Order: sequence, then structure tokens, then C-alpha cells
Amino acid sequence: MNGRVAALAFAGALSMSTNALAQTGVAVGVVQSPTLAAGAPVAPEPLRFGRNVEHSLGARFWIWNTPAWMVGLFAHVANDWSGPVTFSPGLEYVYRKGSLDLVVGLQYTSLATPEPNVGLIRGRSENDVALERIESQLWTLTANVLFLWSSRINDWFEIQYGTGVGLSAVGGNLYRTQVTPNGTNPDGSTRYSECALSDRGRTAYCDASNDHYVNADGTRFSEPRLTASPSGSIPPVVPWLSIPHIALHFRPHRNFDVRVDGGFALIGFYSGVAMHYVF
Repeated sequence: MNGRVAALAFAGALSMSTNALAQTGVAVGVVQSPTLAAGAPVAPEPLRFGRNVEHSLGARFWIWNTPAWMVGLFAHVANDWSGPVTFSPGLEYVYRKGSLDLVVGLQYTSLATPEPNVGLIRGRSENDVALERIESQLWTLTANVLFLWSSRINDWFEIQYGTGVGLSAVGGNLYRTQVTPNGTNPDGSTRYSECALSDRGRTAYCDASNDHYVNADGTRFSEPRLTASPSGSIPPVVPWLSIPHIALHFRPHRNFDVRVDGGFALIGFYSGVAMHYVF
């Protein structure tokens, strides 16, 4: 009798346990995770792109070039001279609001063209006797703002496009020297040499119309500033305008990104990279 009662009690307990498991999916006597029991979702990974507001600090490293045809828009270039291919570093702060980046930059650009990259240039309406040797030791310090809109491709890559405006302070020297023919180069072009101060007024090439000569101590005439007395043609500041600016924007990590830049500004073409810490 006692054995039959024990067997019935065991069967009843087993039946209740089976019903509970079928209804809840949890075995009786097993402790369920509080998170899973509450139905809380698993926390997602932090977004790389996609937050509405961001701030970034970093640096840019661009390369600039002023091709010969750009110089030829304003003057006749006798030796196919172009401006410098120069490295241009700078600092950046980026404020992101939605799909727009405001990129505030401070950038140094060398415009130096030392030997042998010097120009033989005259005015477009002048003849060859007006040719001068042009050597630039100029540089600019530019404060600018880029306005870049974004088209998102995925969580770590987007394409950016926009424009930029700014002002550049101009420093350094621009050396100008009258030249006279001095033989022929191997390629058949005319070779020129600089006119010394002692040559002034002796030939049509080394005339007395200006003071653009090599002095006795070897120094050359340096173009004065617009603000000098007598004034010259080097302005203290020039506008900086970029139309367009195109970029490939990568974010391999939530707090780090890389922007590959390219564009055209008033002084030439530029390309390079910018890297930032994002917070």
C-alpha cells in the first residue's frame, strides 16, 4: 500500500514538472538569468558613424601644385615653369551636425621655387627683352573652413563633398632679375643669364627701366609688399577658396577616422590625408 502511494506521488510530481516546462520553457529548479527573464535586449556595439553630434581633433597633410598652365593664364612662361610641388601640414577641428562637417583648419604652405626650379616670365603683352628670372621664397599661413556634406555607404565609410573659404597671410620674398640671352641649350631653347648691376643700360635686355638686377654682393632685387613704400605687388593677405573639395571618409574605430582629400583652390590643386581623434 505504501509503495503504491509513493509511486502515485512520484508520477504526479513528474507530470507537474513536465507541464511547467512546456508552458515556460524553463525547467523547474533551474535559475533563469534575470536579463533574459526580463526580456532585455543585448547592448549593441557603439556606432562608428551615425551619431547626430560629434567633435574631432586632428591634423592634415596635403600636397600642393600650381601647374604651368595656371601660371600661363596671367603671364608668358618661356621655360614651361610651374609652381612648387610642396608639402603642406595643418591642424583641424571638426564639428559634425547630422550629415554636415564644419572643418576649421590652420595650415602652412610653402610656395618656394629655388634653383633649378626658377621661372623665365614676362607679361603677356611684352616681348622677350622683358623676360625676368623669377625665384619664389614665399609662404602662406591659412585659416580656413571646409563645409563637407556626407553620403553614408556603410557604418565605417562615407563620401564627402563641399567647398572651403578662408584667408592666407603671405610671407617670404619674391626675387626678380632681368636676364639676357647666353647661348643655346641642348634642346635648342635659348639659354639666359642674369643681368648684373654693372650691365644696367648696356643692352635692350639689361635696360634701365627698373632695378631688377643682381647686386655686387650677389643679392637680387626682392619685390616689395603692397604696403611698402614704394609699394610692390605682394599682398599681405590673399583669399583662399576651394571649389570643389571631395573626400573619402573612413572610420575603422569609434574614436579614430581618416579622410582622404582632393580639390582645387586659387593657388592650385591639392590632395592628401587628414586624421582625427573623435569624441
